Amino acid sequence: MKKIQTMTLLIVAMILFMPSVSSGDSDPNQVVEVMIDNIDRDGLARLAEMGADIDGVWGNRARIYVSSGILKQLKALGYRVSVSRRTRDNVSAGYHSYEQITAELKTIANAHPDICRLYSIGKSYEGRDLWFMKISDNPDVAEDEPEFQYISTMHGDEPVGTQLNLNLIDLLTESYGKDARITKLVNEIEIWIMPLMNPDGYAASNRYNAQGKDLNRSFPDRTRDMPVPRPIETQLMMDWELSHSPVLSANFHTGATVVNYPYDSDPNPDLNYSATPDDALFVQLALAYASSNKTLYGSSYFKQGITNGIEWYYVYGGMQDWNYIRLGAFQLTIELSDLSSPPVSQIPAIWEDNRESMLKYMEWSLRGVRGIVTDADTGKALKASVSVLGNDHVMYSDPDVGDYHRILLPGTYRLRFWADGYVSRETGDIVVGSDTASRLDIQLSPIKPGDIDGSGTVDLADAIEALRVVAGVETAVRPQIKADVNSDGRIGLEEVIYVLGKISAL
Repeated sequence: MKKIQTMTLLIVAMILFMPSVSSGDSDPNQVVEVMIDNIDRDGLARLAEMGADIDGVWGNRARIYVSSGILKQLKALGYRVSVSRRTRDNVSAGYHSYEQITAELKTIANAHPDICRLYSIGKSYEGRDLWFMKISDNPDVAEDEPEFQYISTMHGDEPVGTQLNLNLIDLLTESYGKDARITKLVNEIEIWIMPLMNPDGYAASNRYNAQGKDLNRSFPDRTRDMPVPRPIETQLMMDWELSHSPVLSANFHTGATVVNYPYDSDPNPDLNYSATPDDALFVQLALAYASSNKTLYGSSYFKQGITNGIEWYYVYGGMQDWNYIRLGAFQLTIELSDLSSPPVSQIPAIWEDNRESMLKYMEWSLRGVRGIVTDADTGKALKASVSVLGNDHVMYSDPDVGDYHRILLPGTYRLRFWADGYVSRETGDIVVGSDTASRLDIQLSPIKPGDIDGSGTVDLADAIEALRVVAGVETAVRPQIKADVNSDGRIGLEEVIYVLGKISAL
């Protein structure tokens, strides 16, 4: 054990001085995939803090990515190291090329204009489109529906998710109007599918983008400042999602077989598990996907095929944590195959393993509590914050329609709603079942001029507070007595005299 710890300290020191594998100056061809057979968890945590690109951990074995220049030093330190020799040519291996993916998406969109719209959210570093397919019964209309997303292949040499997402798009479009279940999904959910987030890496059969950066290590992180500017593909995805309101999503990878849920990082690097405020819900979401997939659920390493992110290994700058913290959205990271690029002949079997899981997971976006948040005076849709009492997590309503969709496990809850310039509201008990979401529409009242405490009325407490701020009058008394004594809708001289009299009497 002491030998391993000593080696760990040495390798950490080396990492401090090695070029980052995600640096824009790095040649991605100089990054090698390495398996280390004798490293402990403390060592991995420290390596992650230093910026090492860890991609999988199984006991004392870990798969990491390092520059080729440091490989000999790792061996000299006594680590049992082997370099992967796997093929890295997606196209020659039989997977769709980027051009074929683009052509297929355009063909499907043109064949199903009633339910499909194909969007490019921008271009990659080398100028390739990042395609998002929207599937909805009213594709040009913002509706009171949850937004759901599947995103794949952030790592360009992990092509399985791309193929599965193309299969899913085909299934949804071809079965609409013929299969009741799929018709319901398309009618009630705004579905967004991005088969390929890293088209440059995919074209080169490389993990990183064309700048040598790992897209799933480049999002804002709750524990550290991530390098900026961000990879263009990451920034485009962030901009797109910030202008939308995803409720539930997943991103697909390969290199393991497991469903991973947040958190992936934590301020405490010694933790073995980092739970979100919605940990019980995340476990059920992960099980919803894994339980319908015999390969995942029967994993010999991961119990029931799921893991907390940190329980597996630390990731800084991951997409799923950013989705939960910044967007209020629930996202999982799904590893589809132990082989990063399995023979394409295995895709039909992997699709059959995942088909039901992909549909069942999508259906979870229709559970919990839903409704519309509007201005009580005008009926205008509001972008409001929504939280469950006793739970610190905050999600948001979509400003286009004002709809919110808060996924919850069965139980009884109270919710709080608030928005800038409006009086906050708390609900009574809301009973949530195990199927269709409970409905609760909310109206928020604008805060009136002078209503400092947001009570919805201008009272003596507001007037006293205003005087305290302006004149330095100190009092902790907050009596709730109407201050607009002449009922003219404002605080004028008559009210000031009245309030001063009240203060002098205190």
